Amino acid sequence: MKKNELVLLLCLSCFIFLMISCSTPLEPEYRGLESLQVNKIGMNESLISARLKFYNPNAYPLELKHADVNILLNDKQAAHCMIDSTINIPKQDSFYVPVSFNISLGSIFSNALQFLLNGKAKVNANGFVKLKKSGISFRVPVHYEGYQSLDSLLQQTY
Repeated sequence: MKKNELVLLLCLSCFIFLMISCSTPLEPEYRGLESLQVNKIGMNESLISARLKFYNPNAYPLELKHADVNILLNDKQAAHCMIDSTINIPKQDSFYVPVSFNISLGSIFSNALQFLLNGKAKVNANGFVKLKKSGISFRVPVHYEGYQSLDSLLQQTY
């Protein structure tokens, strides 16, 4: 093999390796809400904590470095959640993110009748998370829409 061909092959191999290793990670998949607790009840808002369950579909571990997400109940702004701590995420496995946020009692009361009649509420989460892989940070958008049933919340609230 000629020297030029060897250099070209080496450069091409490095380029392919860099493209694969620097690809943007897949967004972790939301799997549910657990351990919902009301920590403080106030006149205008209450402090809520919970554990969010996710699944990492990537074939490599990640680190969650930052999250900034707006939470809507039945299409009305309910809370804003920000996380500024490092959470290690295993590859192709479930992981939990502890969250705390202040929720407006106005948004709860405005949705209470629909929540009780339907037995569920539409939940939207929109924002971004900053993930880190091998020293490289990626900003990944978060767009979730689903329904949270009243029964599942009542069963796990202690």
